[in-house]
Amino acid sequence: MSKRYEMSQTTLGALMLNNFNLIRGLSIMNSRINIPIYLFILLFLQFSYVHADEFRDLNFKLFDAAEAGDFKQTKQLIEQGASVKARNRMGNSALIYATKSGSIDLVKYLVDHEAEINMVNTRGQSALMMASKDGYFDITQYLLESGAEVNHFSLKKVTALTEAVYGEHSRIVKLLLDNGAEVDIADNTGKTALIYASANGNLQIIKLLLAKTKEVNKKYTHDLTPLMWASGYGKNDAVTLLLNAGADANIQDDRGQNALMMATSAGYVDVVTQLLNHGAQPELKDNSGKSAFDLASEAKNEALILVLKTAM
Repeated sequence: MSKRYEMSQTTLGALMLNNFNLIRGLSIMNSRINIPIYLFILLFLQFSYVHADEFRDLNFKLFDAAEAGDFKQTKQLIEQGASVKARNRMGNSALIYATKSGSIDLVKYLVDHEAEINMVNTRGQSALMMASKDGYFDITQYLLESGAEVNHFSLKKVTALTEAVYGEHSRIVKLLLDNGAEVDIADNTGKTALIYASANGNLQIIKLLLAKTKEVNKKYTHDLTPLMWASGYGKNDAVTLLLNAGADANIQDDRGQNALMMATSAGYVDVVTQLLNHGAQPELKDNSGKSAFDLASEAKNEALILVLKTAM
């Protein structure tokens, strides 16, 4: 039996036994004995096929453990060879699952073991976005301190700030703003953080956003403004904040409607009264030729008819 054949058999045995120190030594010897390179490639391929399923199973178990917030199991799986950089078909990594579990200790452990903080799933969502969405302040703070991109946005152009605002997590909103979050990024539906806050009527968050934005009257999809959203949803206190910040009550959207008309259509007498007191013009008409008074008359809302008639 030739030395070349004996070397090939020994190398195969080393590969099958997962003995990488022996493989390294054999590779050095190979340079002296001149085993064809294709033989080594074939041997490594065989090794890969033997162990691929094992590694895949470890990674799936890692995702499950991280999602459950199981620190001990996650640690054991990584020590056995599971990859912190692996992702499943949805693009989620162990770090994203750990973040959703709410376990700050597990998140720190994964980051310490070189998990990629800014890795995103197939929807473009990052761990920071998940933490902001679910209201995990400590995790959000840690990810920011560890280099998470604060203004990254998903495929739908949703940012961590948008998620925090929509979830009404005011502490996280302030944290993100203090770390450079941009206020005026609009998502795919044309809504900004201020629009979501205005529609929700969360006064604390609206105040935080108004302190950072210069776009209180900027129009977005369908030429809607934050004041229109607050008025249409009957958030009277939010309307007050927006008006005091310089919101224009007479801006009209692409249908010719303004905040006064929207509040009238929805039947909010208190909002209509406040808008009128801040200069809303009751005689303005929309694209169909109707004024707020006309809308109130069609709805037969006597209270609104009286308020609007008095203002005309």
